Amino acid sequence: MDGESDLSDVEAPTPSAEVWRGRRVHWQDRTTWFGALETWLEREWRPGGKARLQKRKLDLCWDDSGWLDALERHVQPSVETLIEGLADDLAKAKLLTFHGCRVPDAGVFHREGLRRNDPAELEALARRLVAEDDDLAWMRQKIEAIIAGFDDRERDTGRLYVCADERPQLDHSGHYLLFGSEWLQCLLGSGAHRALKRYGTPTVVEVDLPFDWVPEETRREFARHLLQEWTRVFVMGETFSPALDFSVILRRDIPAEMVVGHSHPRVLKNPFMHHRTERTADPTCPHCVGSARA
Repeated sequence: MDGESDLSDVEAPTPSAEVWRGRRVHWQDRTTWFGALETWLEREWRPGGKARLQKRKLDLCWDDSGWLDALERHVQPSVETLIEGLADDLAKAKLLTFHGCRVPDAGVFHREGLRRNDPAELEALARRLVAEDDDLAWMRQKIEAIIAGFDDRERDTGRLYVCADERPQLDHSGHYLLFGSEWLQCLLGSGAHRALKRYGTPTVVEVDLPFDWVPEETRREFARHLLQEWTRVFVMGETFSPALDFSVILRRDIPAEMVVGHSHPRVLKNPFMHHRTERTADPTCPHCVGSARA
């Protein structure tokens, strides 16, 4: 009919794709994504493929790409096609991410969000630490020369890092929480470690990150991990949740409304001391104390 669109020709939203809309994906908590991914895959199986896959006897490590090879034998499209499609549909969801740091009061993140790396701000903090901490008194006469000669000043300018699983950071990259900014550590050197540990409290910030903020290539890589882990659990049954070393590099600030919580790890491993265990003297901050009193 002239002047009217034929609604019968408009393709309805794919129900399987809609399972991701508004969903909060937490890698470590499979209940947030396993069933949704199973629903998403329903239209992709070869006839009888899902049942045949579940009967497979496979003895592979959790991170072996052989899990994806096994999946590919039982679905109609290629695994690479599935990964691209899943990455696109994940843009409707959000990913629970974590940022490890050391700050005097985590309340700043709940009020102001997380900001990208700014060398000018870090220089100012370095000057203040050197001026106020007697352990760094030997630097006071030459701090400006140290800053001026810092070749890595722009190492992470304009970037902000979050990760999909905090466990690898706690087990292998504890220096971010023990000593704070890697930029400051590189500027001041290992001789400043004791002073840096007196500044603030080890803090893991939790962020609900919209997946459409994640670069497309990074989103595809995460989709690959999800499909591989889904296949492993589908074949093996309920097993452990593997620690995933997966980071997202952002080039924008994170607003306060995306910050959904924080914690102060009581135990960390020092990578500079053969991963020796170190305990946090006071795993609280002023924001924690204030919230407890409220």
